[in-house]
Amino acid sequence: MPQNEVAIVAAYATQQGTFPTETGWSLGAQAYKGILRESNIDRQQIDGLLTQLTQDGSGQMAPARFGQMIGINPRVSGALVYGSAAFTLAYAAGLIASGQCGVVACVYGTNQRTSNYKFDRAYEPFGAPYGFINPAGFVGLSFQRYMHKFGRHNDRDKLAAIALNQRKNASLNPIAIKKSPLTEEEYLKSRWIVWPLRREDICMINDGAVCIVLADSEKARELTDKPVRILGIGRQDALHKITDDEHLLMPNLKMVAEQLRDKTGIQARDVDALYVQDAQSPHILFALEGYGFCKDGEALDFIQDGRISIQGDLPVNSNGGQLSEGYMVGWLHVVEIFKQLRGEAADRQIPNCEIVQFCATGGYRAAASRPRSARRRCRLRDRRR
Repeated sequence: MPQNEVAIVAAYATQQGTFPTETGWSLGAQAYKGILRESNIDRQQIDGLLTQLTQDGSGQMAPARFGQMIGINPRVSGALVYGSAAFTLAYAAGLIASGQCGVVACVYGTNQRTSNYKFDRAYEPFGAPYGFINPAGFVGLSFQRYMHKFGRHNDRDKLAAIALNQRKNASLNPIAIKKSPLTEEEYLKSRWIVWPLRREDICMINDGAVCIVLADSEKARELTDKPVRILGIGRQDALHKITDDEHLLMPNLKMVAEQLRDKTGIQARDVDALYVQDAQSPHILFALEGYGFCKDGEALDFIQDGRISIQGDLPVNSNGGQLSEGYMVGWLHVVEIFKQLRGEAADRQIPNCEIVQFCATGGYRAAASRPRSARRRCRLRDRRR
């Protein structure tokens, strides 16, 4: 960071599920109250408020109105057009690093399941005339391109390892929605949604809320004895989209990986756990290869035999991810990161977890890719696999 170092000092998530009597506003307020209840933060210390608007276009969680509801008047308030966790937390980190704010609360609350939101709006003009409305359609095309390029057509069902791993992790997570066991046979019997993606490869839609609080290093030490430091943030937009022959495989991920290596000195072998905003299973394949955890075309093999389990070489989405814990566009991943790095993940705790990476993409094929590495301790360990 150019000026102040930034750390996450508190993180709270509500139960995920279906709550017909709640709104995005009320769920967001629950998450905010949960932060105050479970941390040493006084609401008067919060001088920045960033929210994510609900995706249904209703205007729920507008920052000014939400600030009025919870009774704070910060220096800075705002919301991004696509304010998923990675984008919003990067915004918050920038406010703190530049000295504009000292303590920033980031809040997302949504009742998208109760409101019957269906992701049925065209995000860009190129695919809409052909029926590509839901983002799963684009990811289905990407996975087809992946299998064709690397000759993996006969290995399609190896993708099951992702859904099976995340369901197992979610079974250990008290706030997750899908906790019932998932067998490989059940996975293979689940219906096709957008070939080659089955139902279990695609995230659910649910109600819930999250609040994350960031602070500069000085205030972080006052607020908690276990701050989680943000070591670096990388970003590379992909505005050329279809003019790049390989756009479906998201080559911009490699550019972001290079940015992070240059900023932090951290290599893939140093990362103890990986968190991927996984609206669909193949996002994890692209992240593993794009960020250098394995070679191109090898991710389907890399995820086999428990390698990505909590006890494996590279645990992935120990919370259950968006396939099983809940769909909150990456916010729940950050809560899990906070718990893991503080050693507070209970039965999901990853042994010796000190450095993690969070990867996210937004506006599929069009917008940005951004990972974030965080650690609690300053020591780097040699992890050669």
